[in-house]
This record gives sequence, C-alpha cells and structure tokens, in this order.
Amino acid sequence: MEHTGYLPALTNRESYMDLLEGYGPVAVDGSGSWETGRTLLKGYMLETARNGRTVRELPEAFPEGVSLEGLDDALFRVHDAKEHGGSIVGLLERLDDRHPVFYTTMQSAHSDRWVRNNVDKSPWLDRVWLSSHMLLELWNRTKKFNSPYRYVRLGFEYDGKFETITNSILQEKGFTRYEGDDEYYIPERRRSYFHFTDQLYKIEDKLGDLMKAYELLNSLVQLQMPASHKGGHLLYFDGKTTNRSDSFLEHRSKLISIINMYKKATETAEEKLWFGATGVEGGGYRFDGAPVIIQFDEPLSEATFDRFVKYGLKYKNSKLRIGGYPRRLGPTKVHLTAIDYHLWQPFLLEATAHHIMVLLPRGTCGNTVHRLVTYIQRSVSPKVKVWLGSHPYENIVGT
Repeated sequence: MEHTGYLPALTNRESYMDLLEGYGPVAVDGSGSWETGRTLLKGYMLETARNGRTVRELPEAFPEGVSLEGLDDALFRVHDAKEHGGSIVGLLERLDDRHPVFYTTMQSAHSDRWVRNNVDKSPWLDRVWLSSHMLLELWNRTKKFNSPYRYVRLGFEYDGKFETITNSILQEKGFTRYEGDDEYYIPERRRSYFHFTDQLYKIEDKLGDLMKAYELLNSLVQLQMPASHKGGHLLYFDGKTTNRSDSFLEHRSKLISIINMYKKATETAEEKLWFGATGVEGGGYRFDGAPVIIQFDEPLSEATFDRFVKYGLKYKNSKLRIGGYPRRLGPTKVHLTAIDYHLWQPFLLEATAHHIMVLLPRGTCGNTVHRLVTYIQRSVSPKVKVWLGSHPYENIVGT
C-alpha cells in the first residue's frame, strides 16, 4: 500500500512528543525509511459524554478492526487492522474526561475518510462541532491577544442542498413563470465556498459589513489563528485542525484552550436545557429546563421544507446524525420524536418554515445543540438567531 503517513512504533509519550515537535524520525516514503524533520499534523477533536454518564471506555468505543494501545493513562497508539494492515494510523490523547483528540500525519484524504468511517459511525463518539458562533468567539479572542498586523484566514461555506425554486415561488415574487414540463425552475442548488487571508486589522474593519451585505458570510466554517512565532492553527467547523505552526506543543496547548471553552459551553447548555422534574418539600414536583430555538432569517418555502424533512431529518444517513419519524401537523410544521445517533438519546424536535425547536431530556449530550446549529447554518439558513431558553446562544458560547 502506498505510504499514507503512518507513525513509527515508539515506546513512550516523550518519544512521540519529540517526533511531532520535529525532533524525531519522520517517514519520507513507502519504504519504511525515516529522517528527522517536521510533518504536517492533523487533529480531530472528539466528544464522548459528560462525566458520570455510563459509556464504553475509549479502547472499546471504536468499531471492530481499530485497537488502542495505551502508552500511559491518557495517550494511546491507534492501530487499524481492517483497512491499514495493523499500522499505527495515529495517536489518541484524552485531553480531558470528555474530549479525546486523534492526531495523525496521514494525508487528509485518508484521515478524513478514517474519521468518517470509524468515529461518525460509532454511537459512543461524536465530533466537536464549532458553529459559526463559536468560531466568531475564537475570532474575537484572536483579535484581543494578537498583533493587528498578524495574518488570519477565515473560510465561509454554504450548501443549500434543500433549497427548491418552484414556478409558484417565482410567480409570488413577480417573475415570469418557467415554461417547461418540470414544476421546479432551477435544478441546480446554491453552493458557495469563500475564504480570504489578510492582516487582522483589515479583516476586523470589513468583516461586520460583509456579513450584513451577504448572508452566506454568516456561515463561518474555518479559522486560522496566528501562532506565537509563524504560521497558525487552522480550525474547521467539524473539529478538524491542521497544525501550520512550527510547534506541535503549542498547537496542543491551543486545542486544550478550545476544548475548555467548548466543554464549558456544552455543560452550561445542559444545565439550562435539560428537562426534568424534582420533588419539592411538602409534596409535588418542580419542572426544570428550557427549549432550544433556532430561528431562520427567512422562512423556508414549502418545497424546501419538504426536502429538509425528507433528507435532513428522516433520511437515516443524514449528516445531522439523528433519526425518527416525523408527524405532519401542517404543510410546514412537523413534530419528530428523535433519536440522536450519538449515545442513542431520545429527544423532541419541532420543525417549521420559521424555526427549529428542540427539547432535551435530562442526560442528553449538549453536543447535540452545537451539531444542530452548525448543520442548519451550513445547509438550511446561514443567518440564524439561536436561544437556549431566554439566553442567546452567543452569550453561552462566550462565557
């Protein structure tokens, strides 16, 4: 098999830290030869469950064929016998009790596929989902702690795979009806990707106006923060990172700070959202909890809503990672008794042309909220307002 960036079989944490920092051997081809130097590292921030929740241990959380070999209490070598002949495809480090990170030097085409096949299909694992709100909070912190002359990269993406333009919509908007056999006027979908790299102060000066002028720029999916010396730390909406700095240890430290922010936001959301009842003195119960409300900037057309329900909520292979059976309450209103494929937790969801509302029972992983917001921004409505009860989502993220 062509070499894809497998790691050598080193014996301890210190040896691997040296290797990734650039002081150890790095593979140069498929012959098994190694030389000293630094290689491009990818990281994938993952989610398990809140401390106290009964879940499988990390070595048992991956599908058959993947095995974890412990080097200490928090660092594991990851072997893949099913697709990579037992080679060491990367390292898995438990940075806290809830969030492991998978480090790999495989090429992105290989590592992205590996994570998709082995993490996304495991009910015990999920990704860290960095919504636009979270990336904007990290952007604000980047402005605060870096020179205005450093270079920053921002990426925006929107894939309107549910959008549908019909003749009836055209007529409502005053356009000429399309004369054809098909009711659907435009068979293509709106799909945009845009990124730019510039000095921090120049982006800060223009970004707010750009986001107001063009709605798709509200779907921020990528941010490269400057490193202390040169290069930077590239973050993606789905928890993937690329170390473009000259230090692995600095990159690891950056991931720890991001995970700390993410964990705090997740657990704050859980405390505010979880529905449940507790007994009170003198008898009776007190009900706690609040809904998540995601409001679209513009209402969805009936045709677009139908496609979203069919392929976003009902389709078993939807990237939203939820399933269930929608119950129609009107042309653009659906109730869904849903199952989150991460931890198989049940919850309630209401979808209308104007909003998504979610009720999370006690014990549901708050990561569901981040995944849902990220998904909606990238494929349904790039500009959304989100509330966790009466609390704006951006306030929860920024605490």
